[in-house]
Amino acid sequence: MCDIVYVDSLSADTMVSRMNESEFESDFSPSDTDSQTSASSPLKSIHHYHDSQQSLRTLFESGVVINAAIKAQQSMECRWPPTSDDLNVRSCETVIPVELYNMLAWIVGASDECTIVDRVTVPQKTHLLLLSICQDIVYMSSNGRNQTPKSLALGLAVRHLTGSGQVMQLLNKFGHCASPDVVRGLETSLAELQLLSVDAIPQGFQKGKLTIFVWDNIDFAEEAITGAGTTHHTNGIMIQNNTDDVPNATKEITGTRIKKGQRTLKPALSEIEPYHQKKKCGPQNISDTDLPIDIYKDKVKQAVMTDLAYVVIKVTQNEGCTIPGWRGFNMNCKSSVPAKSSIYYMPVIEASPTEMSTVNKILQKSLEVADNMELNNVVLVFDQAIYAKAQQIRWSNDLYMSRIVVRLGEFHTCMSYLGVLGKRFKEAGLQDILIEAEVVAQGSINGVITGHHYNRSIKAHKLMYEALERLRLKAFFDSISEEQVAEHFLPFTEEMVDAYYAKKMDEAIKSSQFSKLMDSYSSFILTQSRESDSFQFWSSYINMVQLLLTFIRATRESNWTLHLASVRLMMPWFFAYGRMNYSRYLPAYWLEMMNLPSTHYDCYLEMSEQGNWTVRRQDRYPFSSIACDQAIEQTVNRDSKTKGGVTGFTLNSGAVQRWILAQPQRSAITRQCEMMAGVSPETRPCKDNDATRIKKDEKAITLIMDTINSMINPFDNQYDELVCLSSGVIADRSVSLDLKNAYAKGANYMKEINF
Repeated sequence: MCDIVYVDSLSADTMVSRMNESEFESDFSPSDTDSQTSASSPLKSIHHYHDSQQSLRTLFESGVVINAAIKAQQSMECRWPPTSDDLNVRSCETVIPVELYNMLAWIVGASDECTIVDRVTVPQKTHLLLLSICQDIVYMSSNGRNQTPKSLALGLAVRHLTGSGQVMQLLNKFGHCASPDVVRGLETSLAELQLLSVDAIPQGFQKGKLTIFVWDNIDFAEEAITGAGTTHHTNGIMIQNNTDDVPNATKEITGTRIKKGQRTLKPALSEIEPYHQKKKCGPQNISDTDLPIDIYKDKVKQAVMTDLAYVVIKVTQNEGCTIPGWRGFNMNCKSSVPAKSSIYYMPVIEASPTEMSTVNKILQKSLEVADNMELNNVVLVFDQAIYAKAQQIRWSNDLYMSRIVVRLGEFHTCMSYLGVLGKRFKEAGLQDILIEAEVVAQGSINGVITGHHYNRSIKAHKLMYEALERLRLKAFFDSISEEQVAEHFLPFTEEMVDAYYAKKMDEAIKSSQFSKLMDSYSSFILTQSRESDSFQFWSSYINMVQLLLTFIRATRESNWTLHLASVRLMMPWFFAYGRMNYSRYLPAYWLEMMNLPSTHYDCYLEMSEQGNWTVRRQDRYPFSSIACDQAIEQTVNRDSKTKGGVTGFTLNSGAVQRWILAQPQRSAITRQCEMMAGVSPETRPCKDNDATRIKKDEKAITLIMDTINSMINPFDNQYDELVCLSSGVIADRSVSLDLKNAYAKGANYMKEINF
């Protein structure tokens, strides 16, 4: 029989010490067996056991010390919900005790510095890894009750990038991040914070600076038996260019405490007032500013000369060409890189912009934000469908007319123009050449021809344009003597290559030698076009693609004058090929923009002198501005439909609003999480300058030229008539004349509507 005695004053250290002594005395007391062994054997065992027990004691005491340090360390202290200012590398360092950090550094051999006064010095990569492991230990020691910057930031970043609750659950069970419920609660609180700070200026924006609003339709096409009841929302973004480097501070919310742990957001009721359409009217307060077409041709002449120089340089380097494609070439010719634009996601409007009431709500909402930002005027950008409805409302409302400038998106205008190109040249051999040269797969050709596959279509036309321009240049050089080529042109083309690498292309283009080349080449084209309908027809293809590239160049360079000139030159093609919607509204758009100096002078100055009518999504390369309607497709529309977007809960209005409202902070926290992991933004050179891309493009151009030569080369004067390049069928004279005079007919149609 034995008694159990409970002692309150016996510490863990004393108990371990006494256990060691008791075990040592019982296990190693003298015996007859021990006396028969060598004298040194028991001693070695005694010392080994004593060392192991001493190590155990040291490890146990170290663990006790670390545990006490973790409990004594203050947890993350910030007002709920934590924002990107609270979840960063600096805040990670504040929740980790020095003892834990240094112990891990010693364990992994990252440092042999013996101190607990401050953290030991380790490389930055090791420092971030130690912070990560230490936060997992701190998080586990509290059974997940005390969140760390890593646990919250990683959970929200996974939700932002993947939208997968299963991945979050897996990482949570490994002890790396907070549970899915906590992450959803954080996202809900961030959305509520945004609602409470609705009057605050978004981070990175400034009061009183020209602001652009872009609105677009977003369809999710959920699977339904009848197809009815699918989601049609209106997404919007707000854009500012050339803002100061110092962002606006987040407005502090006082007097209201956001409840922690709430995982659902009650959707705000946003009623849309019915709009009663008035009598339709046209553009107001604009004057007819049309000028002779040659005026606008002069404005685009510099761009045309640059593109010709591009092809001439590449022809000179035909063997082993190291010159990139059109975009890469123009990037390398520029040196200044504009500042990155600030982009903010607007709250979603849960209605389709095909309704006039929704469009009226868009105009009202834009003016409300403009008032908050102390703006007299705002610029709104739409695709053609919404633009038509917005203008019908605006033209009948004096307030909208005075404060709102409505622009037609360049991205959708390009797509419509690509459709014109495809309609004109598809049956003349364009489709067959692109397929035969393996530039476009047969299953994708329809999207390329119609312009619906924008990137593929632009790429295909660039390659086709360059191949045809090379064939025409070859015909030009073949038409003059070898002595003239060697004396006047070859030395100059080599100088142009040197000017390209020295970033002095502007000087080379303005030289007298290049002007002489342009004059001779233009005369050759004019003469041959009179003699051959095929030469003239495919020269018109080169001119049309050249005009498209000029339009794109205006956007990429934020050149307002070039933009208006190229729009004016493109308009007859829309009339000639039955693009009725653009035929109706593109002239109205052009006239309003031409009258901006008299109607909205401040906006005109910002767009013409500062170039604040495009979007710069990165600040690494020049020649990289994009259209505003393309920016919304690449930001909120893409984010909505990809992993981490609203796909899967589009019918839950509260969840959709939570996703939209929390997006700015969710993105900012994701960037902070990447910094915690040492993941830096991609800084690779532009892919257009990659050697593999240059080689691939050169191969594609060569294949197109070989394909044309194997069919019918329109520039070798074999046929005077208009001939299909792939089939050899000669077009009727009436068809040939109709195609030849299409641009002139389009211009006449414009005059018939008194434009």
